[in-house]
Amino acid sequence: KYKVSWFEEPVVPEDIEGYRRVQSKTIIPIAGGECSFMRYGFRDLFVGPNGPSLDIAQPDIAASGGLSEFMKIATLASTFGVTLVPHVWGSGVGLAAGLHAVATLPLTPYTCNPAYMENEPVIEFDRNPNALRDQILVGHQFTLGDDGAIAVPMDKPGLGVEVDEEAIKRFHVPMGN
Repeated sequence: KYKVSWFEEPVVPEDIEGYRRVQSKTIIPIAGGECSFMRYGFRDLFVGPNGPSLDIAQPDIAASGGLSEFMKIATLASTFGVTLVPHVWGSGVGLAAGLHAVATLPLTPYTCNPAYMENEPVIEFDRNPNALRDQILVGHQFTLGDDGAIAVPMDKPGLGVEVDEEAIKRFHVPMGN
């Protein structure tokens, strides 16, 4: 009736058995992992006596070990049949990294006809105003298209974006002594 795609973080992130209990009581896919670190944290979510404790893994590339570690997590997820939807809830640099990472993911399962939310890679995108996403990049704005897609930035070297160093200074908060 409501077409719920997934139930995200239904228990505290460290409660892997809690994920399993919730997962055993619902047909709604369970998502989590935005607070998990490196492939070892995801291994613990994917391996257990009854299989993975979640259906959708959501590594945060900026917190889980970067792009190289993300690829290892993606391989583990594929091995255990877990869908991957990266968590991105931060800066424009983090979103750029997430978009580049998602662009490397294969269709799962593979088909010649990609279908959104069925086998085509997706990314979590915060549509609320976010100064760290919207005000720290030189000449780049992330725009959600009519089809729900966001273009992978490719205009500059590296992640395709340039950080405005002066804009970053506006967000600096001095540490107390």
